[in-house]
Amino acid sequence: MRAVAVIGVVLFHLKVDGFQGGFVGVDIFFVISGYLITRNILADLQAGRFSFGQFYVRRTRRIYPALIFTVVATYLAGALWCSPLMFLDVAKEGTHALLSISNIQYWRESRQYFAPNSDELALLHCWSLSLEEQFYLLWPVLIVLAWRVGRTFEGITVAALASIVASTLVSRVDPLAVFFLMPFRISEFACGALVLLVERRFRLGEAAAECLSAIGLLCIAASVLLFKSDMPHMDAAILLPCLGAAATIWASGKTRVSTILTNATMVSIGAISYSLYLCHWPIIFFARFVFGDDAANGWAGILTMAVVMVAVATAMNLFIERRFIQSSELRSASVPRNAVGFWSVVLALVAVTHFTFKSQGFAWRMPAAQAELEHLEDFPNGRDIRRFEGPVGFELIGDSLTAEYAFGLGPIMEQLNINVHVMGGAGCPILYGATLKSPRQEECRLARDQTLQRVAQTNLPIIFVQKWSLYSDAAINEDADSPQNPASSGMSFTKLQLGLERTIGKLVADGRHILIIGEQLDPGCPINRPRLLQGPLPHAPQPPCAAKTREEAERSTSKIDQILSAVQAKWPDKVELLRPIDYFCDTECPVVKDGIWFYSNRIHLTLAGSTYMVSRSGDVIRRFLEN
Repeated sequence: MRAVAVIGVVLFHLKVDGFQGGFVGVDIFFVISGYLITRNILADLQAGRFSFGQFYVRRTRRIYPALIFTVVATYLAGALWCSPLMFLDVAKEGTHALLSISNIQYWRESRQYFAPNSDELALLHCWSLSLEEQFYLLWPVLIVLAWRVGRTFEGITVAALASIVASTLVSRVDPLAVFFLMPFRISEFACGALVLLVERRFRLGEAAAECLSAIGLLCIAASVLLFKSDMPHMDAAILLPCLGAAATIWASGKTRVSTILTNATMVSIGAISYSLYLCHWPIIFFARFVFGDDAANGWAGILTMAVVMVAVATAMNLFIERRFIQSSELRSASVPRNAVGFWSVVLALVAVTHFTFKSQGFAWRMPAAQAELEHLEDFPNGRDIRRFEGPVGFELIGDSLTAEYAFGLGPIMEQLNINVHVMGGAGCPILYGATLKSPRQEECRLARDQTLQRVAQTNLPIIFVQKWSLYSDAAINEDADSPQNPASSGMSFTKLQLGLERTIGKLVADGRHILIIGEQLDPGCPINRPRLLQGPLPHAPQPPCAAKTREEAERSTSKIDQILSAVQAKWPDKVELLRPIDYFCDTECPVVKDGIWFYSNRIHLTLAGSTYMVSRSGDVIRRFLEN
């Protein structure tokens, strides 16, 4: 079963066609862990030898040595190939993996507007290990308490049902919490634990065992082959592979059907499954990063990575896993001695990884010229936005795109001797009555209300800039909407137009002059910012993006531009519209110019891109501010 689980995960991460549901291998691992851990705890309780200290020592010896090796190897690879920006993320991930909080951190970051993509995280797979380690802290306490009151079966059942109900409720508002956090996964561990209790009460006949084994494997195969990570109602659907794994375990390995799992190859893969799971993603990550997606994702690259994974996993199992599991010296050592030994190493490594993060990825590893180029291809942050001595001359409101213009407008503000108030929220529609449909709803509502309240206290001119196309009817609600209203199409922007008219109308009524910055152009291709930047050793660069023609760009922005033009036409003497396409593009709209990237991702301009945009549209903006 471990072999089935790890093969599914590896093929999924290798992006092998037909295995798009291989991610359920993680859920199968949880079922197996629930079965084995519960069996071991109950056996020790019945024999009168259970000890919380010994339990945690055994788990630490089983998990941490190979995990430490994986984190250290990944850290060293990052030091060699990653730019400072990317290396600090590798170090941060290492810290969280060592402290068994990766799942919590990835969940927290998934709620942030500037969260990295999964393909940019070298230790992403450690989320499941952190979750499992958190389960090990809780589960023995539950089993011991339930066993002592003679209600083991009932205790596990209640825990499973509570987890299912909680995941069903929370998935409606925060599906990523259900994915990453331990309480919502207890049902999967409990699924395996309940097998242990069921098999003790009911003996299966040969025919029933064969049937159960076949059904179990069929459920697992169907899940691996048919599931997709973005399919709806995943919190309920995931019960299929879990029940399939439970059925296969209950049927035991003695059925004819189970010979699929008990042959020598599968047993060998199962024996190295933990090390294989640990090493597979860093190998895939760095292979794609160093050699490029085209080379790594071809059949030659996939086969090469598979061979390397098996070789590394075999060595890890032989020289690390077995050494610490079977060491007579460690087994005989006291609980405090084991704890001090392991946690001294862990905390020392955490100190190194955290220092690396705080030191901004050791920027001294790179030449000054390369660091300067890296900065030009970065998204503007607070350190890049200059402050001037003059009075506040205008207000810049909107979402994260305000940072681009706050930086790019620096020369104009210096020339006019004025400052700016920048207000809004990243990824938030700053519109009266509009709220974001996402876990960040309250955060964005607060940013909107604070911004509009502060704006209402002045009479300064306003530059209004947002990534308008993000706020379709499917992405936002009006405050007055009720849950019964049907969902709107993602291609409709009725709520955006109403909210914008409402907002502009109130501001204009107060005598304000407003410049609306139109839809920012999409470069038309995914941009992996870490790949733009080289480390001490070279890696495959970001593949070039083909520049859009002016006609293509006009078609892509036409719907939003029509809405903004209609709004501007209602107050022609108070509102101006600046369309980025009219200044950013000539016959083509550049993504890279003179070897410097103008985009840090599909939404945001770099410092170089911001400078380019404002330098070409500066006369319009300067005239607006002077008038």
